[in-house]
Amino acid sequence: MAKKNPMSQEEFFKKLHKEDQATIIDLQKEEIHDFVPTGSWVLDQIIGDGSMTGKPGGFPRGAIVEIIGDESSGKTTIALSAIRKAQEMGGFGCLLDFEQTFHKGYAKKMGLDISPNKLIVTQPAHFQQGARQIKDMLEIKPHIIVVDSVPAMLPKEFLEGAIDDAARIGLQAQLQSAFLRIITKYLKDSNVCLVYINQMRDVIKTSKFQSGPMEESPGGRALKYYASVRLKLKVGRIEKVVVQSKITGKKDEDPVNITIKATVIKNKIDRPYFQAPIFIRFGEGIDNVRSIIELGMNTRVISKNGAFYTFRHNDEIVVKAQGKEALWQSFTDNEKAFEKLQSSLVFKQDENTKIQYQNEGNELPDEMDDILSNVAENFIEKQNQKKKNSDD
Repeated sequence: MAKKNPMSQEEFFKKLHKEDQATIIDLQKEEIHDFVPTGSWVLDQIIGDGSMTGKPGGFPRGAIVEIIGDESSGKTTIALSAIRKAQEMGGFGCLLDFEQTFHKGYAKKMGLDISPNKLIVTQPAHFQQGARQIKDMLEIKPHIIVVDSVPAMLPKEFLEGAIDDAARIGLQAQLQSAFLRIITKYLKDSNVCLVYINQMRDVIKTSKFQSGPMEESPGGRALKYYASVRLKLKVGRIEKVVVQSKITGKKDEDPVNITIKATVIKNKIDRPYFQAPIFIRFGEGIDNVRSIIELGMNTRVISKNGAFYTFRHNDEIVVKAQGKEALWQSFTDNEKAFEKLQSSLVFKQDENTKIQYQNEGNELPDEMDDILSNVAENFIEKQNQKKKNSDD
């Protein structure tokens, strides 16, 4: 038998253009990133805009973002803030409230427009219903879809009693993997940012010799692989004010503000592993001025000498204040000083840079419901077979 000559590069290109032309990426075409700002200037900076120069970006559209963190670490606040910025851009946002904890009053306090053409909120009963809603939402092309949260995305079969709690974890992970496999390629066509809110849970060690992380995010491994950006939030400093207790009548402390440490633990559009503080006022949302001041102090752009804080720009003292509140007030009242502080922290963005994107999407497959049903049926069948084998 005659030995077949190897395919040349030219022959490969001809075959590729003939049979799989739709799969070819034009590497000569300029890559344009489109973002939904998070509402936090500091957070936009550490995520980046894809230029690797420290310019602010935001949550990338056409991709998946995962926000993970401890309880009360600002996850929902950041997600709602991003929806507000999407509305300011002229778009709208969608929220799937699996936890059924959406508070309309808090959303309005944060500045969200809750009219139906600007914000759509649903409360899916189970995973499959939520997956179907996300598929339909991609067709109306919102700027951002927020899923709150991954642990609350319970499979329909678990709620119906077809599987126990131990089996739920496995089925939930398999459903998530199948859904993300289907939906990811359509996100880019729809130019939608899909944000998942997740939590950190302690890993139960069955042996003192068991290795691995002490905490993990629920929902399986698929989400961390498909996400373009993963943001981890940790509770930092909690600020309190002295008040008179309504219970004892004595002096007590009430929390009013919190500083969150944000870390970009995965970033496929820019540089990963950057950290920055985000300052949140309870009941109001992200305080950008205070967040940027915290970043300025942490990076020594704002120097401290005793109780006095000094900000110099080009060797000139711009702001000098005693105490953090006075410093915050100085930058709040002086817009030019605040702009100089921002310019000292990042590279200036070119004014000519404009983001453009054309929405030319394909319809999502109608068989998605069937695929998820098959995943659930196969999982339950295997569980039943295991139970039967153990009984025998």
